Amino acid sequence: MSDAPALDDQSIDIEELSMPALAREISLQKRPNTLLVKMMNALEGKRQAKGMGWSRAWNKYGLNVFRTHRADVGDDREYFEAAAPFLQAFIEHAPEDYVSFAHELLEDPSAMGFTFYHNHDLDEEQFEGLTLSFGRKHAEDKTKRDRLDIILEDLRVDGQVDGRIDRLRIYVCPWSHYADKEFHLIEKTDLAQDEQQQCQALYEHCIRYYHEWKGNPERQWSHWSTRYIDYFGPRTFIPQNSSFT
Repeated sequence: MSDAPALDDQSIDIEELSMPALAREISLQKRPNTLLVKMMNALEGKRQAKGMGWSRAWNKYGLNVFRTHRADVGDDREYFEAAAPFLQAFIEHAPEDYVSFAHELLEDPSAMGFTFYHNHDLDEEQFEGLTLSFGRKHAEDKTKRDRLDIILEDLRVDGQVDGRIDRLRIYVCPWSHYADKEFHLIEKTDLAQDEQQQCQALYEHCIRYYHEWKGNPERQWSHWSTRYIDYFGPRTFIPQNSSFT
Protein backbone atom coordinates (compact mmCIF):
# COMPACT_ATOMS: atom_id res chain seq x y z
CA MET A 1 0.00 0.00 0.00
CA SER A 2 1.35 3.43 -0.94
CA ASP A 3 1.87 6.16 1.63
CA ALA A 4 0.16 8.70 -0.68
CA PRO A 5 -2.47 10.61 1.28
CA ALA A 6 -6.15 9.82 0.97
CA LEU A 7 -8.68 12.48 -0.03
CA ASP A 8 -9.94 12.39 3.54
CA ASP A 9 -9.73 9.99 6.47
CA GLN A 10 -12.23 7.55 4.94
CA SER A 11 -11.28 7.75 1.25
CA ILE A 12 -9.45 4.99 -0.58
CA ASP A 13 -5.76 5.38 -1.26
CA ILE A 14 -4.94 7.45 -4.36
CA GLU A 15 -3.03 4.51 -5.85
CA GLU A 16 -6.26 2.53 -5.91
CA LEU A 17 -8.00 4.98 -8.24
CA SER A 18 -8.30 3.96 -11.88
CA MET A 19 -6.53 5.83 -14.65
CA PRO A 20 -9.77 7.48 -15.88
CA ALA A 21 -10.64 8.55 -12.34
CA LEU A 22 -7.18 10.03 -11.79
CA ALA A 23 -7.23 11.80 -15.16
CA ARG A 24 -10.62 13.34 -14.39
CA GLU A 25 -9.60 14.55 -10.92
CA ILE A 26 -6.42 16.09 -12.32
CA SER A 27 -8.15 17.77 -15.26
CA LEU A 28 -10.71 19.38 -12.96
CA GLN A 29 -7.85 21.00 -10.99
CA LYS A 30 -10.11 21.37 -7.92
CA ARG A 31 -7.90 19.59 -5.40
CA PRO A 32 -4.99 21.15 -3.46
CA ASN A 33 -1.78 21.23 -5.49
CA THR A 34 -0.01 18.78 -3.19
CA LEU A 35 -2.79 16.26 -3.78
CA LEU A 36 -2.81 16.87 -7.54
CA VAL A 37 0.92 16.17 -7.65
CA LYS A 38 0.33 12.86 -5.85
CA MET A 39 -2.45 12.04 -8.30
CA MET A 40 -0.30 12.90 -11.30
CA ASN A 41 2.54 10.72 -10.02
CA ALA A 42 0.10 7.86 -9.54
CA LEU A 43 -1.30 8.33 -13.06
CA GLU A 44 2.19 8.51 -14.59
CA GLY A 45 3.16 5.34 -12.75
CA LYS A 46 0.15 3.50 -14.13
CA ARG A 47 0.83 4.78 -17.64
CA GLN A 48 4.48 3.74 -17.35
CA ALA A 49 3.46 0.25 -16.24
CA LYS A 50 1.29 -0.09 -19.36
CA GLY A 51 3.90 1.50 -21.61
CA MET A 52 1.52 4.25 -22.65
CA GLY A 53 2.42 7.72 -23.91
CA TRP A 54 5.73 9.36 -24.70
CA SER A 55 7.55 9.01 -21.40
CA ARG A 56 9.98 6.31 -20.52
CA ALA A 57 11.43 5.90 -17.06
CA TRP A 58 14.80 7.24 -18.19
CA ASN A 59 14.00 10.25 -20.36
CA LYS A 60 12.51 12.45 -17.65
CA TYR A 61 12.34 10.63 -14.32
CA GLY A 62 15.20 11.56 -12.04
CA LEU A 63 15.74 14.73 -14.05
CA ASN A 64 14.55 18.28 -13.47
CA VAL A 65 13.33 19.39 -16.91
CA PHE A 66 13.22 23.17 -17.03
CA ARG A 67 12.52 23.70 -20.73
CA THR A 68 11.27 21.65 -23.65
CA HIS A 69 11.48 22.48 -27.34
CA ARG A 70 9.43 20.67 -29.91
CA ALA A 71 10.36 20.05 -33.52
CA ASP A 72 9.16 17.93 -36.41
CA VAL A 73 11.45 15.26 -37.79
CA GLY A 74 10.11 15.85 -41.29
CA ASP A 75 10.19 19.66 -41.29
CA ASP A 76 13.30 20.25 -39.16
CA ARG A 77 15.76 18.03 -40.96
CA GLU A 78 18.70 20.38 -40.43
CA TYR A 79 18.33 20.05 -36.68
CA PHE A 80 17.86 16.29 -36.55
CA GLU A 81 20.23 15.23 -39.33
CA ALA A 82 23.19 15.45 -36.94
CA ALA A 83 21.76 12.53 -34.95
CA ALA A 84 22.09 9.98 -37.77
CA PRO A 85 25.93 9.87 -38.06
CA PHE A 86 26.19 10.16 -34.29
CA LEU A 87 24.03 7.08 -33.81
CA GLN A 88 25.83 5.26 -36.59
CA ALA A 89 29.07 5.65 -34.64
CA PHE A 90 27.70 4.63 -31.24
CA ILE A 91 25.23 1.84 -32.01
CA GLU A 92 27.15 0.00 -34.71
CA HIS A 93 27.75 -2.93 -32.33
CA ALA A 94 24.17 -3.07 -31.06
CA PRO A 95 21.92 -5.99 -32.05
CA GLU A 96 20.85 -5.64 -35.68
CA ASP A 97 17.14 -5.18 -34.93
CA TYR A 98 17.92 -2.17 -32.73
CA VAL A 99 20.24 -0.68 -35.34
CA SER A 100 17.69 -1.01 -38.14
CA PHE A 101 14.96 0.38 -35.88
CA ALA A 102 17.03 3.47 -35.03
CA HIS A 103 17.72 4.30 -38.66
CA GLU A 104 14.12 3.65 -39.65
CA LEU A 105 12.80 5.93 -36.90
CA LEU A 106 15.08 8.81 -37.90
CA GLU A 107 13.91 8.51 -41.50
CA ASP A 108 10.21 8.35 -40.62
CA PRO A 109 8.59 11.71 -41.55
CA SER A 110 5.76 11.02 -39.11
CA ALA A 111 8.13 10.80 -36.15
CA MET A 112 8.12 13.56 -33.56
CA GLY A 113 11.09 15.16 -31.90
CA PHE A 114 11.56 16.92 -28.59
CA THR A 115 14.58 18.31 -26.81
CA PHE A 116 14.39 18.30 -23.02
CA TYR A 117 16.83 20.52 -21.09
CA HIS A 118 17.53 19.44 -17.55
CA ASN A 119 19.46 19.49 -14.32
CA HIS A 120 20.36 16.12 -12.85
CA ASP A 121 21.36 15.30 -9.29
CA LEU A 122 22.98 11.87 -9.40
CA ASP A 123 24.41 10.51 -6.16
CA GLU A 124 27.03 13.11 -5.17
CA GLU A 125 27.31 14.63 -8.65
CA GLN A 126 25.36 17.30 -10.53
CA PHE A 127 24.94 17.66 -14.27
CA GLU A 128 23.21 19.91 -16.75
CA GLY A 129 22.32 18.51 -20.10
CA LEU A 130 19.74 17.67 -22.70
CA THR A 131 17.77 14.77 -24.10
CA LEU A 132 17.36 14.59 -27.85
CA SER A 133 14.23 12.51 -28.05
CA PHE A 134 12.50 10.82 -31.00
CA GLY A 135 9.17 9.04 -30.96
CA ARG A 136 6.29 7.84 -33.05
CA LYS A 137 2.97 6.16 -32.47
CA HIS A 138 3.08 2.42 -32.76
CA ALA A 139 1.53 1.25 -36.03
CA GLU A 140 -0.89 -1.21 -34.39
CA ASP A 141 -1.68 0.53 -31.08
CA LYS A 142 -1.78 4.33 -31.09
CA THR A 143 -1.52 4.49 -27.28
CA LYS A 144 1.97 2.97 -27.49
CA ARG A 145 5.17 4.64 -28.68
CA ASP A 146 8.44 3.71 -30.28
CA ARG A 147 11.22 5.75 -28.65
CA LEU A 148 14.85 6.67 -29.03
CA ASP A 149 16.64 8.99 -26.59
CA ILE A 150 20.13 10.49 -26.66
CA ILE A 151 21.08 12.03 -23.29
CA LEU A 152 24.17 14.25 -23.12
CA GLU A 153 25.36 15.67 -19.79
CA ASP A 154 28.00 18.12 -18.60
CA LEU A 155 29.36 17.56 -15.07
CA ARG A 156 29.29 20.46 -12.60
CA VAL A 157 32.57 20.87 -10.70
CA ASP A 158 33.16 23.56 -8.06
CA GLY A 159 29.91 25.23 -9.03
CA GLN A 160 30.55 25.43 -12.76
CA VAL A 161 30.35 23.46 -15.98
CA ASP A 162 32.87 23.59 -18.81
CA GLY A 163 30.60 22.88 -21.77
CA ARG A 164 32.19 19.48 -22.38
CA ILE A 165 30.20 16.26 -22.33
CA ASP A 166 31.08 13.90 -19.47
CA ARG A 167 28.22 11.42 -19.62
CA LEU A 168 26.35 9.80 -22.50
CA ARG A 169 23.33 7.54 -22.57
CA ILE A 170 21.48 6.22 -25.60
CA TYR A 171 18.25 4.27 -25.19
CA VAL A 172 16.94 2.46 -28.26
CA CYS A 173 13.43 1.33 -27.47
CA PRO A 174 10.96 0.01 -30.06
CA TRP A 175 7.62 -0.75 -28.45
CA SER A 176 7.85 -4.38 -29.56
CA HIS A 177 10.81 -4.77 -27.17
CA TYR A 178 9.54 -2.47 -24.45
CA ALA A 179 6.41 -4.60 -24.17
CA ASP A 180 8.76 -7.29 -22.85
CA LYS A 181 10.56 -4.75 -20.60
CA GLU A 182 13.56 -4.77 -22.92
CA PHE A 183 15.54 -1.99 -24.60
CA HIS A 184 19.10 -1.39 -25.70
CA LEU A 185 21.21 0.95 -23.58
CA ILE A 186 24.58 2.46 -24.37
CA GLU A 187 26.09 4.31 -21.40
CA LYS A 188 29.52 5.91 -21.29
CA THR A 189 31.20 8.08 -18.67
CA ASP A 190 34.81 7.48 -19.70
CA LEU A 191 34.70 8.71 -23.27
CA ALA A 192 37.59 8.07 -25.63
CA GLN A 193 38.85 11.13 -27.48
CA ASP A 194 36.94 10.41 -30.69
CA GLU A 195 33.78 9.60 -28.72
CA GLN A 196 34.04 12.82 -26.78
CA GLN A 197 34.47 14.77 -30.01
CA GLN A 198 31.36 13.17 -31.49
CA CYS A 199 29.35 13.90 -28.34
CA GLN A 200 30.69 17.44 -28.28
CA ALA A 201 29.74 18.12 -31.89
CA LEU A 202 26.15 16.96 -31.34
CA TYR A 203 25.85 18.85 -28.04
CA GLU A 204 27.10 22.12 -29.51
CA HIS A 205 24.81 21.64 -32.51
CA CYS A 206 21.82 21.31 -30.16
CA ILE A 207 22.93 24.27 -28.06
CA ARG A 208 23.04 26.52 -31.13
CA TYR A 209 19.41 25.66 -31.82
CA TYR A 210 18.55 26.10 -28.14
CA HIS A 211 19.62 29.74 -28.32
CA GLU A 212 17.85 30.20 -31.65
CA TRP A 213 14.60 28.72 -30.39
CA LYS A 214 14.48 29.80 -26.73
CA GLY A 215 12.64 33.03 -27.54
CA ASN A 216 10.27 31.51 -30.10
CA PRO A 217 6.86 30.73 -28.52
CA GLU A 218 6.06 28.22 -31.26
CA ARG A 219 9.03 26.07 -30.22
CA GLN A 220 8.11 25.90 -26.53
CA TRP A 221 6.28 22.81 -25.41
CA SER A 222 4.13 23.15 -22.33
CA HIS A 223 0.94 21.70 -20.93
CA TRP A 224 -1.07 22.68 -17.90
CA SER A 225 -0.50 19.22 -16.40
CA THR A 226 3.26 19.80 -16.11
CA ARG A 227 2.68 21.99 -13.05
CA TYR A 228 1.71 18.80 -11.23
CA ILE A 229 4.53 16.58 -12.55
CA ASP A 230 7.52 16.58 -10.29
CA TYR A 231 10.17 16.17 -13.01
CA PHE A 232 9.11 19.44 -14.67
CA GLY A 233 9.92 22.75 -13.02
CA PRO A 234 12.39 25.58 -12.60
CA ARG A 235 16.06 24.75 -12.35
CA THR A 236 17.24 23.46 -9.00
CA PHE A 237 20.64 25.00 -9.75
CA ILE A 238 22.13 27.13 -12.52
CA PRO A 239 25.84 26.36 -12.82
CA GLN A 240 28.37 29.00 -13.65
CA ASN A 241 29.12 28.97 -17.41
CA SER A 242 25.78 27.25 -18.05
CA SER A 243 25.08 26.46 -21.70
CA PHE A 244 21.40 27.25 -21.15
CA THR A 245 21.07 30.92 -20.24
